Amino acid sequence: MPASRFPCRACGLSTEGFDTYVICSDCTLAFERRFRETIQDGVQHLPPITGETEERLRRLLDDW
Repeated sequence: MPASRFPCRACGLSTEGFDTYVICSDCTLAFERRFRETIQDGVQHLPPITGETEERLRRLLDDW
């Protein structure tokens, strides 16, 4: 499936993606920072979303 450009769901910035459900890297980073600040259990780091993780998430969403 070829990638196209779609507006980011959070800020509207034109972002490359495979479907219309895209979030730009700036909004993703901002979310991760906010999420880290709200964690109360001592977790200090969120692993980056890798290509493999993104593929698994897309398959889960497609199946849903």
